Amino acid sequence: MKIKDKTQSPKTRTIADPAFQSAYAEKSLLLVYLHNIGIKQLDEKQPDFLLRFVSMIKRKTNSCYSRIVVLCWLMWVAGFGETGCHHTEEKYTAEEQAVLHQGKVGQITDSIASSPDNPELYAHRSQELANIQQFKLAGMDIRKALQLRPMEAQYNFQLGELYFQQDSLQKAITYLRRAVELKSQSLVYQMEYANALYHAGSYTEALRVLERTSKMYPPVAEINGLQSRVYQAMGDTAAAIASMGEAIKRSPDNYEAIMAMGDLLAASGNPQCLSWYRRAEKVDTTAAEPIYAQAAFYEKIHQPGQAISLLNHCINVDAFYTDAYLLLAKIYLQQHAFHKGLTILNLAQRMAPTNDRVYFLRGSCWEKMGDTVRAMQDYRRSLVFNKKAEDARQALQRLGKQP
Repeated sequence: MKIKDKTQSPKTRTIADPAFQSAYAEKSLLLVYLHNIGIKQLDEKQPDFLLRFVSMIKRKTNSCYSRIVVLCWLMWVAGFGETGCHHTEEKYTAEEQAVLHQGKVGQITDSIASSPDNPELYAHRSQELANIQQFKLAGMDIRKALQLRPMEAQYNFQLGELYFQQDSLQKAITYLRRAVELKSQSLVYQMEYANALYHAGSYTEALRVLERTSKMYPPVAEINGLQSRVYQAMGDTAAAIASMGEAIKRSPDNYEAIMAMGDLLAASGNPQCLSWYRRAEKVDTTAAEPIYAQAAFYEKIHQPGQAISLLNHCINVDAFYTDAYLLLAKIYLQQHAFHKGLTILNLAQRMAPTNDRVYFLRGSCWEKMGDTVRAMQDYRRSLVFNKKAEDARQALQRLGKQP
């Protein structure tokens, strides 16, 4: 057939016609989709495939009756694939079987035995398994739920969260993005997606998501707070402080935001951080953290007297705040007040008997006092609790002993 020009009838379109090419591409995409849903079960390497295909169908449905037929056929085949192909019995080890039949998880397992096609049960059991850090089993269950109902935003979000907990950030981003695309009105989904991007170092994209989210909702302090963290990671301290200020305006008694503002100012050596830490101390009178933060700043600007006073106060508020003991001992070492350092570190050992830094600093005290035997004992203890404690290893080598 001779190829016609642009005036040709739609009924005689050929491969040179862009509309024909588009339809041909769509049919090819359909064939690939059916192959994936029926045989490959939408494996994790193609998590966005279904969304792209459905988006294409939505764009084209009104233009042709046949596309409605195609969509119905697609839904039927997908349903057949889900119910007819996906319910093979999972293989579990004896240990995994024991986990699946204990407590609350066991109750859900019994329900699954009665209703093996119910995706909600798999999603629920996945959440319970994640709560007890059985991540492998949790992943198997939420993927099963997704096989049964691939367009469920909550299941995509749950799988993304599971990957996030295991630091598989790129996989987390993939599924959290799918959740957002399926349910864009969810603030929780948007925030967690942006948070995953932030942790993965995709700062520009995280800011874009947060900017879009801020336009969708009334002012929310958490959006500004996360923006501040992103700006801080990018090294833009001024923007970070401005964003955190907006967060505090929206939530004036938000302890975390107030502490974060103090930390931002402290990092740049700004003494205004002290007023923010004091404000946080008033918001939560039981918290030792803002007291310690003030002490740490005073130590940083070489005012040990103020730091010592605040550290003692910090320990009185929370006797298990180990960092306060360590900083206090460090100051005493700098002042050559070794006996005071030993007293504090002996207390710290009772409160945190497995903390390697306690033993290293106490070893330093003994070494400064000339008691190399006790010094080596504590350096070795430091290495017992932290095999990567290079300063303890070097101290032993300095004293002529192998770690």
